[in-house]
Amino acid sequence: MAMEFARYKYQPMAQVVGAMVGLVGFVFGWIGGSIDNVYARFGWFMLSLLLVQTALNLMLSTRLIQKNRSLESLYRYVTAFQFVFTYMAMVLGVITFLGLCSHGHLGQCISHFARGSVLMGAAMASVIAMRLCGPVIVELGRPLEFFECGIIATVGLIGTFTEHNFFQSSGTDAWSHKDLQHTMIGICWLAGGLLGMTMTWRSLPRNRSPIPALIFIATGVSMIIHQQDLVMASQTHFLFGSAMVITGVVTIFEITIIASGFIKERGEPSLFQFVPLYFMCASGMFLMGSNRDMVLLLINSKVDIATYGLLLLSFCFVIFFYFYLLTDLYLKLRQPPSAKYEPVPTGAESDDIPKYYS
Repeated sequence: MAMEFARYKYQPMAQVVGAMVGLVGFVFGWIGGSIDNVYARFGWFMLSLLLVQTALNLMLSTRLIQKNRSLESLYRYVTAFQFVFTYMAMVLGVITFLGLCSHGHLGQCISHFARGSVLMGAAMASVIAMRLCGPVIVELGRPLEFFECGIIATVGLIGTFTEHNFFQSSGTDAWSHKDLQHTMIGICWLAGGLLGMTMTWRSLPRNRSPIPALIFIATGVSMIIHQQDLVMASQTHFLFGSAMVITGVVTIFEITIIASGFIKERGEPSLFQFVPLYFMCASGMFLMGSNRDMVLLLINSKVDIATYGLLLLSFCFVIFFYFYLLTDLYLKLRQPPSAKYEPVPTGAESDDIPKYYS
């Protein structure tokens, strides 16, 4: 995707090599034995999407069909969808391999993975936008918090209707204190997100809003004091709550720096601005890793909370490193080639220093 949007001339070659690696992996997975589960069936869809994407790329690059904006847009949309579905395949692979989202916890498990993925996606999208558009992201036309509040409202909507075993429960199922707390957090995110979107609808990009930070802090505090029936579950929620509180506090400092004018609109983003984005990514990772089935797996595997927390933080560093490299690759490839200079004949024999033109 980075090569395609930068219009790098060797992007089709990278596409073919990537497709070949994917096909080899698919073949080895297929000859390993007959597996019938959701993840295996999803693989056929991913293979079809990969073949369509590669075919479109080759036809456009080799001029087998005439280039037009509609076809190029179709290829880019297919590429973007493949990026999203690839992430879904990775998450689904972890769920299938570890045997999660079962034993009557389907709704709660889906809620944790969906909301955690949205948080991680928002953090990485902010990293890309900030690196490509500057620290204030003027091109968005509105403050970054407007879009964050939209994501927060979406996550809140998901959490409101999925925590109390929405997909499996009947009307007579009793509500536990965990159901009530998680559902109220969903309502808080939904209401706060709508409020933040309304407040920043007509604001300028520099007019940042503290609403998302306040939502993160309130959520983090509630998760820190959130008690579960299992000690490991309480500890995983403590990690999630701590990451949320850090995200909110650091975001307020970051907003203060931006609003005070210390960072120019078109300058490079400050390294401090990436700190809240990292902890937002970490909070999403901790949220996904605190579902009921994962907690039971940790207890049965006798993994302590410190090891588990460091493992998830390491994943966040890897994800952050990967997206930072992708933006570096895009910025490197989209730069125009360096100008070639040639001496300009001046006709003056006494002028020993030649003049140059681009």
